[in-house]
Amino acid sequence: MPLPKKYRIAGKKEMDSVFKNGKTVRGVFLFIRALKNQREYTRFGFIIPTKHIPLAAERNKIRRILSEEIAKLYLPGRGYDIVAVVHKKIEKSRFKELVSELNALLLKIQNQNV
Repeated sequence: MPLPKKYRIAGKKEMDSVFKNGKTVRGVFLFIRALKNQREYTRFGFIIPTKHIPLAAERNKIRRILSEEIAKLYLPGRGYDIVAVVHKKIEKSRFKELVSELNALLLKIQNQNV
């Protein structure tokens, strides 16, 4: 089940504002930038550079995996814009590790009250 459109960050302008003003939490494969927004719900964006994952099919698979996990765990009423970025090369066999790392980083953000 993909993430509903309402909960996605669309557009370079919105992503840039998160990168410019947001707080960062780092993991082994991912880093997350989070910024409080004026909405009553949290929106998510994913960046997977071709430098780290050269095949488009694999990049799309990672986006689907992360977006499905977010859809399962989504907590309404948070009011953040969150961008998850893959910052390290990862083998196809380790894609599932991204899910556990995503969960851990989201908990860090929640505990820090970004």
